[in-house]
Amino acid sequence: MYYQRVSIALLGWLLLVASQLPAQWRPDPVESLEVGQLIKIRTVNRGIHIGRIGRLTTDTVYLRPQRGSSTVATAAIEELWVRGTATKKGAVIGGVVGGALGGLLFAFTSYAMCDAAQCGVDSGVAVVGLATGAAFGAITGAVFGAMAGQWHREYP
Repeated sequence: MYYQRVSIALLGWLLLVASQLPAQWRPDPVESLEVGQLIKIRTVNRGIHIGRIGRLTTDTVYLRPQRGSSTVATAAIEELWVRGTATKKGAVIGGVVGGALGGLLFAFTSYAMCDAAQCGVDSGVAVVGLATGAAFGAITGAVFGAMAGQWHREYP
């Protein structure tokens, strides 16, 4: 009986605290932006604005698109992307593909160079091939990914 009363009192207190919280908390979408960055903004009325940041205030983003100028109220921002590179994505894809190809190549080579009486795949050689291929593939993928542009979602 005592625990039931305590549970009800605790539940009532939690409901009271929860009712005092704001309905939806939204972080400031422009707090991490810098002047000169290339951004893409989708507003609540589904308009898309792409351009470099010319100036920032707490309530407005001033963009320099290819022609003219554009202003967007920060309260109207629904989604925001920043243009960056695909270095991480390239390294991951290159590492996976390079590791698989390196492991297969080294395993095939160890099988092709074995004696006819004791033919088999040396797992140690396959692991070395996997590691070598993954390292080479990750470096190559990172270099190609650094050359490629990609939109990174910043908000929400």
